Amino acid sequence: MGHARHRGPAPIRLAIVNRRRVAYEVGGDPTDRPVLIVHGAWGGPSSTLWNGPRLRWQVPTDGLKLINYDRRCAGLSHYDTDPFTLEDLANDAVDLLDYMGIEQFAVVATSAGGPIGIRLAIDHPERVESLALLNTGAALMSMSPSGVDRNDPFVADRLATVARRLALLDLLEQRGIEAALAASEVEWRSPPQPPEADPALQSFRDNRQHALSNLPHTELARLTLGALRNMSAQRDVDLSDDLHRIQCPVLIVHGDGDTTVPFAFGQALASSIRGADFIQLRGVGHGLIVHPEAQRATAKWLS
Repeated sequence: MGHARHRGPAPIRLAIVNRRRVAYEVGGDPTDRPVLIVHGAWGGPSSTLWNGPRLRWQVPTDGLKLINYDRRCAGLSHYDTDPFTLEDLANDAVDLLDYMGIEQFAVVATSAGGPIGIRLAIDHPERVESLALLNTGAALMSMSPSGVDRNDPFVADRLATVARRLALLDLLEQRGIEAALAASEVEWRSPPQPPEADPALQSFRDNRQHALSNLPHTELARLTLGALRNMSAQRDVDLSDDLHRIQCPVLIVHGDGDTTVPFAFGQALASSIRGADFIQLRGVGHGLIVHPEAQRATAKWLS
């Protein structure tokens, strides 16, 4: 397969799919094999107010057509006020590809998008040709994830983060979005900087911070509710017992320096998915979807 020519940022497209707005981009080699990228994080304010490039694929695409979309309650896609499930999020992806006229596709799912990618492969085996899972796990919003040692300090730190998020979800259910926002507004208005920030993106981060600092309370509440709905869709979900149902080839890529989704989560996936290829990136942390080494390994495996 030939290498893609250098292109500028892919234009964002808006579609109405099942009466919901879906924002997506198509990059790489537009006439070649489709690869759906399921992004990470939980959506909400920081994603919707980001006006910089989304699809930052820095290595040759080797004949791959990259489809990057904003999940429900993320980016420029539709925000739901009612709860939804992990299955709903997987079906959203299939609905978008139906809209695009794409029957079969590969999936690259990263971080919080990982369980969605797993659900896609399990629920739609006739559609998913292969699955690459980057810095993710089978249970990202559970206090008892299978296959990991809870005494591992990185796992313990992860579970402490999950406990804080579950407390927010409890507050949302018991007292509504205003109470949940009151307990977390500073976090939403000032998202943390990445550990290895790309200087080329600093102006976009500055613009987002300015927008977040000046966002009206009612709009912040709406966007925050969207992020909490995404967290709730994965609450207490552990897909470990279903991993044996995946029929397509699977690649797992994880950095052993990841403190967001610890390396143990990637190891647990590799031990539970028969025949999976596992790549350990030494000294590499989170955010593999934009890491050149991870991109090269994923593109090579897919092609």
